[in-house]
Amino acid sequence: MARELPQDIIENNILTSLPVKSLIRFTSVSKHWRSVILYNPKFAKSQFESSSKTHRILVSSNGSPELKSLDFESPWFGQASSFRKLHFPFEQQPAHCNFLGSSNGLLFVALDDKRFYIWNPSTQFFKQLPGIGYPSNRSAVSMYYGAGYLSATDNYKVMIAYMLDSQEEEEEKSVEAVHVLSLKSPIWRMGNADSLGTDIFPCLQGTLSNEVLHWLYEYNYSRYDLVAFDLASEEFRIMQLPDFDDDGRSLYRCQLGVVGGGLCVASYTDVAITCDSVDFWVMREYDVRESWTKVFNLDFSNLPVQPLLERSPCGWFAMESGTVALKWTGKGIWFMRIDHKEQDKLGLYMIEGSRFAIVEYEESLIWIEEKENVKRTGRNSSRRSRKKLKS
Repeated sequence: MARELPQDIIENNILTSLPVKSLIRFTSVSKHWRSVILYNPKFAKSQFESSSKTHRILVSSNGSPELKSLDFESPWFGQASSFRKLHFPFEQQPAHCNFLGSSNGLLFVALDDKRFYIWNPSTQFFKQLPGIGYPSNRSAVSMYYGAGYLSATDNYKVMIAYMLDSQEEEEEKSVEAVHVLSLKSPIWRMGNADSLGTDIFPCLQGTLSNEVLHWLYEYNYSRYDLVAFDLASEEFRIMQLPDFDDDGRSLYRCQLGVVGGGLCVASYTDVAITCDSVDFWVMREYDVRESWTKVFNLDFSNLPVQPLLERSPCGWFAMESGTVALKWTGKGIWFMRIDHKEQDKLGLYMIEGSRFAIVEYEESLIWIEEKENVKRTGRNSSRRSRKKLKS
């Protein structure tokens, strides 16, 4: 007679190696499995560390409650099997959303610059965070932001820098302010916006690496600084980029990302107003300029997507195996996945719209609350909707 495997071996050696999508389906096997998969923080952490991570891109368009989640590394990128339709689980839908950042599969979301949430799109668990409480005589516009996890304190932090515009003529017209929220003590605290001695206007969503948020700041035509905000010390600093001039090429633009856990810069040139290749540099040793290494050059001059990528692509998501290029058009955004080894294997996907919020995230089961405090909904928050998870 066949003997059943011990439960701890099933959970610790088998289930933890499975992807999140499969585990979500297995929550219907038994109440015990459901409890382990959804509400056991040790299991969630072990699964996140043990299994191969699935990288996805989440896209919100025109403030619609319907979202598109694209499998970043799928060889069938652009086909129906490579994306899912999701919905914001929040009861009140936004006119506009910003993805402040992601960490360990958790997304930090701002709706209409007033309501803030932490949300796991894989499990649909979410929690509303406190509002900042802007002064009543000023209107606020977020300028740059980010979020990340601090392993030493097992804590998440969110930072938002915004411009306050005065509604009264006699007052100063605008003031820059920085707020930081720690999930262990969820109260927005004022940060030091003047720690660099100058105004910083980097590009919106910060890139997280080594528990530090990073932005590229273009201070002169084709001249950049790397602005960093340390989530632990809550201080800004300037870091150095590669010496692009050593290439002897005229730098036109660069953009920031993460490849293999290391900070990455994608740089490209303006050649007859046509971008035909991109260099990817990775910082091998954090905060050491000499460790910047050009890991690969993506040449797409002979690819069918070249016409779409003319006049400077607007964004890149890079991995060691492939790169996804983003190109804004009059109808929406083209997402183009290019395999580094077999560049003729292209994946194309168009999302229509005019106002987008985009974030990269990893699928996980990680959550930050005990079972009785977790809130999960599909489109509403009724008790009934919490009992069933969509695969």
